[in-house]
Amino acid sequence: MNEKTVGMLSKFTGVSVHTIKYYEKLGLISSSRREQSNYRSYDVKSCTDIYECMKYRNMGFSLKDIQLLLKEGDNALLSSLLEKRSQELATEVTELLNTRELIENYRKELADLDRRLGKWYIEDCPDFYFRRQTKGLNYMDEASCESDGINLAEYAPKSSSLLELSPEYFKGDLSAFSWGHGISVDTDNDFMKDKKGFEKISGGRMFTAYLCLGGH
Repeated sequence: MNEKTVGMLSKFTGVSVHTIKYYEKLGLISSSRREQSNYRSYDVKSCTDIYECMKYRNMGFSLKDIQLLLKEGDNALLSSLLEKRSQELATEVTELLNTRELIENYRKELADLDRRLGKWYIEDCPDFYFRRQTKGLNYMDEASCESDGINLAEYAPKSSSLLELSPEYFKGDLSAFSWGHGISVDTDNDFMKDKKGFEKISGGRMFTAYLCLGGH
């Protein structure tokens, strides 16, 4: 096959000129320069290298791994990298499924909250941990969601914003409340146990109100 210019190579391989030049810049493919025109020209090996690049990119290989395969590739290396990529994808699939479950649970929670909005209930509540961040409308000295290596913001939407109304609030002291974040825990998996800066609220039957204070 005669050597091709980058434009001809693009049409021949179905890969854009921009991508071909990018791969060449990274050293994944190479070209020579014609003495007469000083244009880059590409031989048949460039075509096969481009197809190899596209094949591995479509499987999600990193550019670093592709460079290894093109320059030092053998069956053992390819087998090892394929196994590594398969394991990475298995982890990604698990993470995506967990995220999907989180989204579906949150959708159900929102629908339930819409139904309960603005009403008081007596409910059975699980044990949860409360990170108190204000007294009334004043920030406490240590008002961060994070304490003792746990940042409740990272657990949202499993963690929630909470408003605690003390008995004095119901006696007329409208500043007797605290705002913060909380998270429920499973009895068998209490990862919050003994974490400093979090107050454990024992579960049981309690008065609960659902309020919309901003956002969704």
